[in-house]
Amino acid sequence: MTESIDSSARIYDPLLAAPLRSLRKAIARTLPKNKNTRILDLCCGTGDQLRYLKKQGYTELNGLDLSPDMLTVARNKSTGITFHEGDAAQTSFEDASFDSVLISLALHEKDQPLREAILKEIIRILKPGGSAIVADFYFDNMTRFGGRLMISAIEAMAGGEHFKNFKEYTRRGGMPNVLPENLFEYKEVDRVVRKGIAVWKLSAGH
Repeated sequence: MTESIDSSARIYDPLLAAPLRSLRKAIARTLPKNKNTRILDLCCGTGDQLRYLKKQGYTELNGLDLSPDMLTVARNKSTGITFHEGDAAQTSFEDASFDSVLISLALHEKDQPLREAILKEIIRILKPGGSAIVADFYFDNMTRFGGRLMISAIEAMAGGEHFKNFKEYTRRGGMPNVLPENLFEYKEVDRVVRKGIAVWKLSAGH
């Protein structure tokens, strides 16, 4: 890792790896038990989720991110995982390429047209019968006050378009209300980080 790498990429894991460990475990619990299932983590950042899955025995692991700096960190810290640089809304993967597609803590920071484009791309690259696992912030009567406060403060510090999109996301009511109409069937399967992050399992709608 060199000093030319963006500071946010260098500090991401030191700041967030430990607080997000419960999320890494929750996502792993939702995946198929077949360790050879082909998995793609969209907006994978530094690859922390994929490294956790590798430790659990999964073998067909791929990550995609738009940031070269995040991918440099990911590649430096990982073995046996394939990383791709690209746009999650328009990947170069063939149709029906993956058994499972993951995206965590990424949709809230994007505007609604981009969220929908990414979700439609997920449908395109999922194999028939495959599922997407989406984790993101979700505030309701289950969410502990401390969790809501902590998450909102972190997002406010991010500022700019990121915070603007987060506020719009929460005004919509969170992940279930940003899904393109009739595209997915979805089920909440877990809650972590003081019940402020939900994990959903999505499959193609009928």
